[in-house]
Amino acid sequence: MERKITLLDGAMGTELRNRGCTIPSHLDSIWSAQALIDHPDIVRRVHEDYIAAGADIIIANNYAVTQDLLARVDRRHQLQELTNLAVELAIQARKPAARPVKIAGSLPPLNTSYRADLVGEHATIVRKYAEILEVLGPITDLIIIESMASSREAIGALEACKVVEQEVWISFTLHGNRKNTLPSGESLTEAIEAISTFEYGAMLINCCATNQLSEAIKVLADATSLPFGGYANPERIHTYSNMEGIDTDPEDARKSGADPIGVPEYLTDVEQWIDLGANIIGGCCRTRPDHIRGIRNYIDTL
Repeated sequence: MERKITLLDGAMGTELRNRGCTIPSHLDSIWSAQALIDHPDIVRRVHEDYIAAGADIIIANNYAVTQDLLARVDRRHQLQELTNLAVELAIQARKPAARPVKIAGSLPPLNTSYRADLVGEHATIVRKYAEILEVLGPITDLIIIESMASSREAIGALEACKVVEQEVWISFTLHGNRKNTLPSGESLTEAIEAISTFEYGAMLINCCATNQLSEAIKVLADATSLPFGGYANPERIHTYSNMEGIDTDPEDARKSGADPIGVPEYLTDVEQWIDLGANIIGGCCRTRPDHIRGIRNYIDTL
């Protein structure tokens, strides 16, 4: 019986930077959302190239379109406008496709990625995600809650998603050099248990090293009967840390604990994820259309 593997797209922010866009630091700016303002045509072409590479799902470039990030540059009032634009560019990219392609809307961290210490109060989280979903809900095929650094933010996002009609997927991120541990200090198992009362359609891990994802997929395989998998960064952790608790400077661990890998090495690890049972695969920061094309070629042989 043929095995169905769903292929996500790859990175957006780092790919825009590769193509000459000015993408400021995600620590103090609107990061990839800047390209919606300066270079929407390039955003659309990135989507087109991922579709041409074989992606079944493309994620709209609304990852950095949140209330907290937009307020950094006095654009909080443009939340609806920029979210609509991000999805519209994905829709334009999909129109010429000769096969079905779904468009996912992103529910990202509301503040700086990986910073579990910056997660707000539950009621505020739910309210802000609900505002984003008012825009995404009617115009996307899927909602992906992604890069969740703590179960608290994941719970807020899932609570807000109770009103949407389309399927919702949840994706946690991992601390830069810890095994099966979120930036919040929670174990992956603890985070999964914390959201056990919510309904969602798939469980993922994203924005971590490929060998971290290999270990995490083993946990997911035991923890859920739902579709599962992940999308990683093209790097491998060379030294794991035994540090415990929340980390208020996770960027350093992410940068110092890993070595970059090429497309062939990434694909080798993808094969391992699939062997472990993963059926949703893609790429995160610094992956490119070549990564997605390589995965497409491989899964088409299964």
